Amino acid sequence: MNRRGKASTGRPSSKELSTEEKLKRAEAKIKLLEVENEFLKKLEALERQAKRER
Repeated sequence: MNRRGKASTGRPSSKELSTEEKLKRAEAKIKLLEVENEFLKKLEALERQAKRER
């Protein structure tokens, strides 16, 4: 039985990426994590506010 995706190579490995491409991906990941962090801070603040209003 052949499992789905087992034979596929998926994304190219990071070895195949240029230094410039690695930097671009790292910067994009940092930006994504910063946005996610800000979202979570706002969510926690809203949850605290909702708890106080009960």
